[in-house]
Amino acid sequence: MNIRNRILSVYKGETPDIVPYMLDLSHWFYHKNRMLWDLSQAYEKPEYELIDYHKKVGAGFYMPNLGFFFSVKYRTGVSVEVKKSSIKGVPVITWHYITPIGSIERMRIWQEQTYSWGIKDWGVKTEQDLRILGYAMGQRTFTPHWDHYQAWVDYVGDDGVVYLPFGYSGMGYLLSYWMGIEGTICATYDWPETMHEVIDQINESNLACIDMLAKSPAEVIIMGDNFSSDI
Repeated sequence: MNIRNRILSVYKGETPDIVPYMLDLSHWFYHKNRMLWDLSQAYEKPEYELIDYHKKVGAGFYMPNLGFFFSVKYRTGVSVEVKKSSIKGVPVITWHYITPIGSIERMRIWQEQTYSWGIKDWGVKTEQDLRILGYAMGQRTFTPHWDHYQAWVDYVGDDGVVYLPFGYSGMGYLLSYWMGIEGTICATYDWPETMHEVIDQINESNLACIDMLAKSPAEVIIMGDNFSSDI
């Protein structure tokens, strides 16, 4: 059996000849090669170098972290701007959401020590900020790009199974992107009705995307909030 066969056999409830071995080596690969990866950009083409590295070390490939397999747009009245700048020479990315009921923005800053984009400024600090986020996220529409997905599948070949990643749940967006752990927990006590409303708005939009993904050629769809040990 090859790596691809082994992974798929597990999903079918079968027993592979050996335990499947697959890793997400992206962060290691970027750091090893001093590649400052851009969190605001998705890859329309496969990450050939990253996939080749997985093949070289014998680790099955599965996670196209920044793969561009569907695009997100917003209905009339909502716009999203992504700006790149720097603070004392350190790269910063800012996401700015503009809606009829107000605007919010969140900021992430490059951290050389961890080779990742840390949170510089949470975007939701007030109850009105939370309503703005719910309004914006509820206006999302999704367009598939299965040809991009197939290109990754073709290049990975028998050396893995390309998972199709989906974004966070409503609670995941708040915890990881917009409010942080402390802010989210406090909001559940301070603004319980608004929290319910906003999470429902985000999740309802999410479900429209999930219905679309269910019709995709993907063999495995991964849906996770990426909760870490601090949560």
